[in-house]
Amino acid sequence: MRTSTVRCDGALVLVLLLSASSLAAPPKGAAADVSTRSASSVGPTILTVNGSIQPHGLPTTYYFEYGPTDAYGSKTTRFTLPPRLTAYYHESFDDGPGGWASWCKATHFRSGGAAGGFMRFAEPSNHDHNHDDGLGTVHLTKYLYPGPLPHAPSVYLGAGDPDFRDAKITISVRGLDWKPNGSELLWWTQSQKNIEVLNNAGWIRPNWAYTGFLLTDALRDGRWHKVEYRLRNDTSDWSYTGGKGGYRYWLIDQAQAHLNVDFFHMVAFVDTKNPPTGAIDFDELTIAYRNYSLLLPSNGGRLVSAPSGGGNAARLSDGWRNGKDRTWRSAENPSGPQEFVWSFERPVTLTAVQLHQDPEWPAKDVEVLATADGKIFTPVVKRTLPEKAESGPNFAFTVDRNLSVKARGLKVRVLSGYRTKHWGLGEVEAFGTGAVMATDDDLYYVNTDIEGLKPGTTYHYRLVAINESGTYRGKDRTFTLPATKKPMVQTGKASRITGVSAKVDGRVNPLGEATQFFVEYGPDRKYGSKSALGWAGQQAAPRLVFTELKGLKPGTTYHYRVGAMNASGTNYGSDATFQTTSDR
Repeated sequence: MRTSTVRCDGALVLVLLLSASSLAAPPKGAAADVSTRSASSVGPTILTVNGSIQPHGLPTTYYFEYGPTDAYGSKTTRFTLPPRLTAYYHESFDDGPGGWASWCKATHFRSGGAAGGFMRFAEPSNHDHNHDDGLGTVHLTKYLYPGPLPHAPSVYLGAGDPDFRDAKITISVRGLDWKPNGSELLWWTQSQKNIEVLNNAGWIRPNWAYTGFLLTDALRDGRWHKVEYRLRNDTSDWSYTGGKGGYRYWLIDQAQAHLNVDFFHMVAFVDTKNPPTGAIDFDELTIAYRNYSLLLPSNGGRLVSAPSGGGNAARLSDGWRNGKDRTWRSAENPSGPQEFVWSFERPVTLTAVQLHQDPEWPAKDVEVLATADGKIFTPVVKRTLPEKAESGPNFAFTVDRNLSVKARGLKVRVLSGYRTKHWGLGEVEAFGTGAVMATDDDLYYVNTDIEGLKPGTTYHYRLVAINESGTYRGKDRTFTLPATKKPMVQTGKASRITGVSAKVDGRVNPLGEATQFFVEYGPDRKYGSKSALGWAGQQAAPRLVFTELKGLKPGTTYHYRVGAMNASGTNYGSDATFQTTSDR
């Protein structure tokens, strides 16, 4: 079916809707690649299991089998892989903070960035002690509200419920006389499990730090660095950070699938007696996240009619919220309503509609209509778009949630504009249920919690994926749940290795008791040296720990292992090695 550039009446819409049924079957793909990955525990009765799936673009469901033997006997809920990473949020910081807030001293510069303006966040900052029992003291550099909490401004990504699983982050950063003093710059996620209560009593907000990628090294030389990384949805790359009051545990898979409170880059592992100094500059942030808009072609949406003579109307539903050449504008001097019609591959129920502004040629009065039969369109919402927003173009929009509209098609009508020469429009998003959404031809990381298990028991588990090409099973793996609250320990990797020093990390699960960690190291497995004690928190989920070993000998192989202790006892990770460089 081809997109028409002529405004259509109801009969033509019906024909196009019927022809769209030929597109209902997803493309044939290769067999899914399925891998069962590592596991961890949340206390003695909850097993967290990980896996990965390459679905080759096909809609795919999955679950984990588990049990005391490799016959399993039990399985988790069946989940659906989310849609493609084709929703994009970009902030240039050319005109100001762009809605980002900070606890650090924040200054906007109109030039001198990686590309135009940029933001600078300078120490000293307030110590945030809310998370000391999890990750330790943190400093908030910049944070953004993507969802429905009553904070101003809120950017409402994905109608306020964005899915950041495996999201791709691109950002330019620079350090200015930055001395981390043992701290690390990293991504931070905060979501709310019971978002319906908003800020009222009883809210539950987990906090997670993405410790699978640290940005600190990009701050060393005082030059701009474009950093790209992925928020891999594997629990081994995340550290649960705990918190006081309502800051309680929620699985990272769900916290990332519903990133509705705030997110930011922040400075973690701060030593309050020797905090970081200097400043961090940020510029050109782009986030690619899961796109659930029903208007996206890979989610079943088809643009079937648009005004002639203007810009490319396909830009309105390509997933880009804003940016150069990402919006639509009319032909010169429009004399009447400008209409856009989309069809849905199969019947859907609309639950939210979000309309964005074009900053150069802003629309004014806009209405949205839906059709359940392809003939008659009935009004859904009618809004006056803000001409502009104080926080920048990303915040000039309207959003209508809690809808319940049956639809086979959607019509958007621009009725007027703030300028006479052209009318414009930004991204149009429609959300709801009933669509079958294609996946990326890429690797997905998945995880879930299995609850109600027996302490001290060894469990078998494996990942199972299902799509139209078949059923695929990962290899069997095992994990033994703790029988006591003695900390669980894994030795990690060595990095930042010089001739006389090295950073060594690991994973420690305090299992709910106040826990300290240390590193033993030396020329052989007898070690002989031991680092100072560090704080590993007192949460019941794993987190990153690390220390810097100093006074080493150049060109020497060192053995090391991470240890941790609490009131229930001491445990050790496995032995590992690194070699110092020949330079002093």
